[in-house]
Amino acid sequence: MDFRSNLSASNSIIKKAQSFPGVLAGIAAAETLKQAPSYRARSSVEWKTGAMFETHESIPWPEDAKSVLVLVYGHPSGEPELDWWDGKGTEGNRVLMRVAEQMRQWFESTLHAKADPLPYHVENGGVFLKDAAVLAGLGVIGRNNLLVTPELGPRVRLRALFLSLELVPTGPIDWFSPCEGCPSLCWKACPQKAFDTGAYSRMDCILQMEENRANVKKIDQNKQDGRAVEVVSYCRACELACPAGHWEERPVTRYSAKT
Repeated sequence: MDFRSNLSASNSIIKKAQSFPGVLAGIAAAETLKQAPSYRARSSVEWKTGAMFETHESIPWPEDAKSVLVLVYGHPSGEPELDWWDGKGTEGNRVLMRVAEQMRQWFESTLHAKADPLPYHVENGGVFLKDAAVLAGLGVIGRNNLLVTPELGPRVRLRALFLSLELVPTGPIDWFSPCEGCPSLCWKACPQKAFDTGAYSRMDCILQMEENRANVKKIDQNKQDGRAVEVVSYCRACELACPAGHWEERPVTRYSAKT
């Protein structure tokens, strides 16, 4: 495919992905992603292992992975159930998995090329999703160490697919600076004071997650038999304190590949 064909394909893919309610999408080059900050950091440190840490060795990417389609799904404060962990996952993540599978089928039937929906974890063959989203033009990394999008702030979840075509990327963007002038409301909201050193402390964040898991709650929904189900509601204090984005909206937006 020449550049014009790649550009047309990129825009067609984005248009299709954003036809799903609440979904934003962008495309990054797989080769560029290998040079992203998380990958450089990962290669220079020894990662701890265990339930809450990635293993150092990970499943290699497919050889035909040329591009990465990144999917974003809004998790507004008014729909907390999207982020409740029920032992098998979250409803928001299940929505993204269904969209990813439908995108795979569409990509292969329409563009006659291969698409691979990715697992969430890097060690299982996934990608660092925040880095991929930044390179795809979906947002920037904020002071809260989260992806901050122009439309939804940091109240989003991510999934991705490898695509076997070399497509025109949709990012990164250079016009969005949500933390500029902000009095670090996310830092002040953190119950574990994970930002008190001036940088994000992963261990403090994990302590909060462990506390959340120890305090499951029962809800009377999402079960056909009507029985209550236990869920974990993980801390989102830094997300919800962020003023960026519009909490009420689930837009289909402006993303398109660059000429």
